[in-house]
Amino acid sequence: MWSKLDAYLFPLPVTAVCPSGTFELDVASGNMQWSEGMFAIHGLRPGDVVPTFDVLMAHKHPVDREPVRALWADLLEGGGQGALLHRIMDARGRERRVFSAIQAVTAPSGRVEQARGFMVDVTQSLRIESQHAASEAIEGAFGHKAVIEQAKGMVMALRSLDAESAFQVLAARSQHANVKLHLVAEELINAAANGKAREVLEGY
Repeated sequence: MWSKLDAYLFPLPVTAVCPSGTFELDVASGNMQWSEGMFAIHGLRPGDVVPTFDVLMAHKHPVDREPVRALWADLLEGGGQGALLHRIMDARGRERRVFSAIQAVTAPSGRVEQARGFMVDVTQSLRIESQHAASEAIEGAFGHKAVIEQAKGMVMALRSLDAESAFQVLAARSQHANVKLHLVAEELINAAANGKAREVLEGY
């Protein structure tokens, strides 16, 4: 089903590639075959260990070990395919986020004799996504703050209020109209651009 290629595409910068690898399990013996990519994900080199199912499970994060074991047990009992995003601990003790896809192959006897699949290290991909999300949230927060401060200044000038009272005017409008505060502020700023700030403010 899967090739021996050790590269799969995930949303990363152009120059980056997710470490990935393939594996095969002989169910009866518990012995496995790992590609170089599988060894690398686990912080190992070919020859460092003899890959087995027990070795594979030993590297699972303690919290994720049972869900992973349950998925394997289900597939090895009835065959089929499954996939799971989980954590592993590599040979250096580093936590890695990985995506594993497994296919349990049913023999003519009806028993599962082999399983194979691939694993992709998505640690960097998730880290980049988290960084982007955090950056966007920070930028959005500061952007909203600037808009709200500008609108608050207009209310202070038009109604001769102090900063706290002007903010309460905007907050009350936000609550009564069930509209986010920064959108209320944008409404007032846009009205000011059209010379209608006082008119809009009278409706607050």
